Amino acid sequence: MRWCVLFLTLSSACAGAAGRGPQSAEAIVRAQAAPAALVDARTGRSIDADSFFAALRTKQVVYVGERHDRPRDHGVQYSVLRQLHRDVPSLAIGMEMFQVPFQPALDDWSAGRIDETVLRRETEYDERWGFDFGLYRPMLEYARANGIEVVALNAPREVAFAVAQGGVESLDPELAATLPELDLENAAHRAMFDRAFDVGEHGAQQTVDQYYQAQVVWDETMGARVAEVLSRPDGPETMIVFAGRVHVSGGLGIPDRAAKRGAEPYVVVFPVTDSELEAELELPQAERSADFYWVVGP
Repeated sequence: MRWCVLFLTLSSACAGAAGRGPQSAEAIVRAQAAPAALVDARTGRSIDADSFFAALRTKQVVYVGERHDRPRDHGVQYSVLRQLHRDVPSLAIGMEMFQVPFQPALDDWSAGRIDETVLRRETEYDERWGFDFGLYRPMLEYARANGIEVVALNAPREVAFAVAQGGVESLDPELAATLPELDLENAAHRAMFDRAFDVGEHGAQQTVDQYYQAQVVWDETMGARVAEVLSRPDGPETMIVFAGRVHVSGGLGIPDRAAKRGAEPYVVVFPVTDSELEAELELPQAERSADFYWVVGP
């Protein structure tokens, strides 16, 4: 099931995973309350909101990890976005949910030239992502209302699918030339992938390796996009990135790959329940998934 979520962009069979109706999900996102607690992963201790946002303001990239079908996770993203934008007006939003070739439609959206219907059609959102649009509508509307650039981060589905089916070496040379440099030798990242993928439940090692290569294509593409936008002469001062947890956990996916291209310093924030926080704090500090935890309650 975890791989169904992770590999949504390759399989329309997962598209119904969102589960909740658009209105109820969106209402939860918009109604996100103050955190039950904010916890610094380094110390395991609670901090106040002023200290939390002061720490975020010192970073060039703020990653807020999500479970795609969890409204409260998106509520945290919405809250962080609004506060960070008040503090740092020169801000862009990077989103895993949109693929790089569809950037022009996002530009039109932020500039107020198209409406939601056109945005969804032109980005092929429902076919390529499929989770309830209401989970992301508050952030996208906020971006539009404030002229905030929204950046498509993800690799085209066709490229990731081809890699998952045949490996990087199977790509047409012209298509392969479009990929960023891929680091396939990061042992910590591979170990995290193997845990999330449930390797033992799948086929031959070659198949698992190909799926891992597709994962790296995603992460390297998104990391390269973050760095590219931030390095532009007219680029934003800060980017807030919304992506699935597996892409940002421990900094091993997008964050470190963007950082090696110059997009640093960064911070990773995870929305968590009380029980999830307890499990995280039982880990050694170096193995914790995020830098800060926003506790949403039970």
